[in-house]
Amino acid sequence: MNDDIIGINIGSKNTIVGAYIKGSFKIILSESSARSIPTVISFGDNDRNYGDIAFNSNRSKFKSTIIYPNRWLGINYNNTLKEEEEKYANLSPVKNEFDNSLGFKINIKNQKVFYTPEVIMGSFLNKLKNIWLKENIYTDNIVISVPDYYTAYERQAMLDSINISGLNCFSLLNESSAIAIHYAFQKLKELDSRIVCFIDFGHSHLTISYAQFTKKEIKILLVNSERFCGARDLDYLIAEKISNDFYMKHNIDLLNLPKAKISLLNAINKVRKNLTVNKEGTISIDEIVKGKDLIYNLARDNMEEIITPLLLKFESFCNKALTKAIQNGVDINNIHSIEMVGDTLRTPCILKIIKNVFKKDLSKTLIPNECITRGCALFAMMNSPHYKIQNFTIKHYNPYPIFLECQKIYIKAFSEGDNFPASKTINIKGDIFNLNICELNIRFVYQDIIELNFLKDKLIQEYKIIIPFSYTKKILRIELIYDLDINCIPKLSDAYMFNDELNKEKLEFILIKENFGLSKEYLDILKSEEIEREKRDVNIKEATAYKNSLEEYIYKTRDNIDAKGELKGYFTKQEKEKLIKEMDKLMKWLY
Repeated sequence: MNDDIIGINIGSKNTIVGAYIKGSFKIILSESSARSIPTVISFGDNDRNYGDIAFNSNRSKFKSTIIYPNRWLGINYNNTLKEEEEKYANLSPVKNEFDNSLGFKINIKNQKVFYTPEVIMGSFLNKLKNIWLKENIYTDNIVISVPDYYTAYERQAMLDSINISGLNCFSLLNESSAIAIHYAFQKLKELDSRIVCFIDFGHSHLTISYAQFTKKEIKILLVNSERFCGARDLDYLIAEKISNDFYMKHNIDLLNLPKAKISLLNAINKVRKNLTVNKEGTISIDEIVKGKDLIYNLARDNMEEIITPLLLKFESFCNKALTKAIQNGVDINNIHSIEMVGDTLRTPCILKIIKNVFKKDLSKTLIPNECITRGCALFAMMNSPHYKIQNFTIKHYNPYPIFLECQKIYIKAFSEGDNFPASKTINIKGDIFNLNICELNIRFVYQDIIELNFLKDKLIQEYKIIIPFSYTKKILRIELIYDLDINCIPKLSDAYMFNDELNKEKLEFILIKENFGLSKEYLDILKSEEIEREKRDVNIKEATAYKNSLEEYIYKTRDNIDAKGELKGYFTKQEKEKLIKEMDKLMKWLY
């Protein structure tokens, strides 16, 4: 173990891993020497694959391959997000037979095995660890990015996944914070007091944030997020158009055929990116279905017409983000610059909308695909005693209002936009609440806002405050200390009662229900199971390597003992026949 901390950007499509080694930033390359790793994992009868191997075999092994694993974290089976996310998935999730959570049933050795999103994400992270171990970076310490829109349910699910993987999470980091941190260090020499707007139009979601910078502080002023507005939505609209045209001609719905759907979306993704510089492109797929090829000419103008619904959604979102900024006192006229990152960075129609709405030219000075990873690694260094770098105070952005509910009365605990980590003091006063009781039940809930309509149950936690019987008629007020930790997960830390303003006594409280997270006992079981799965994977990999080595040796030996080989003349005819016979036996044993 060493002092390095790995920065990880878990994107919907790709994951990027990096670290600052001896003062310089290093992207840790994938097994295929790429700077990003597909966020994909596949499960086989004998082993598991991730990244490039899993992505490349997705079409042939779609029934055992999970794409977008981070999009399923913290989502219950009755959550309305499930229906929208399902159209992008290889497999449809199923309900857990023990509770309302969801997971995926994958056929392993002719048996259906149920995997939760936490286990799937944990398996991916455990596999991911191998790429930095190969670089002789021996650490389990990570800072990992999460979308700003993640609720406490999703954040805890990510932490549970990390626990299952055996890694140690120093902190979850909002993507808006990671981008701002990278910006601050990139502009360190010229950084003055300024406000910058960041537009992150990624593969699956969209975020527009405003950050205020000084020489010593980074404050996220405002964050706007849209869960379903990304490059894959553009691709899906194009896929629907092509699929409809194909159906009219051949009476075959490509989007209802998993292999055809995967091939079509992959081809569209490549051509769409080419259309950022070219005016025309061709989507060509041999044998997209048996006996049928697909050739579709797509001009940039035609593409923009097809994706009009999403462009209108994006424009509306930009206007909303601008209006919200004005309403929250952000000085729009003095915005220093608008920086854009993400998968759609160079899409002309997207850039045109931004310029029309914000009346300002875009700046593209950040490294679009790597800035979040760099921000995570820098945040780790800032909070480590082993590194001496500029130490900004970071004020992260809480995405959702949280209320205390007690006796059908609501008190705001945290507002949207409150910075965290933070603690709030909440007073339950005797002249408003009935405190002449031995037990006081309180609930912390998310506010019923449109952004959380997908949550049927907005409960975060429920507690029982124990009040000593001798004090039930003398309490002036009860004071609660409610924390929002570094991961933006809330928790009650203390409770006190006051008989008057001078006498303060600590109260006991019991957690009755927490609406997220796995129990420690269950996590320990899942972690042990992951260790066993990884041992099997390593054994299979080593056995395969030995078999390949033996096979190579056999073929090489055959070549060397033939009439033109290097060992010609060193064997009698009988010895050669015996050796060939033994090698044939070995080949049969191998296969």
